[in-house]
Amino acid sequence: MTLAETLSYLPYGKYAFYIWLSYGVTFLVIAELFVRASRNHKKVHFDLKNKYAREDD
Repeated sequence: MTLAETLSYLPYGKYAFYIWLSYGVTFLVIAELFVRASRNHKKVHFDLKNKYAREDD
């Protein structure tokens, strides 16, 4: 039994594989964007903290 046949029991009939695959890809892309935004936020916060710490000296 292939993956497409297995997923055909889920809603959406014979298109279930493509629909669930698109949901998965969308979830991964959104998760990656969230992780990148979080890392960028931390980096900018760290850079600004260091910049203003040097100006106080």
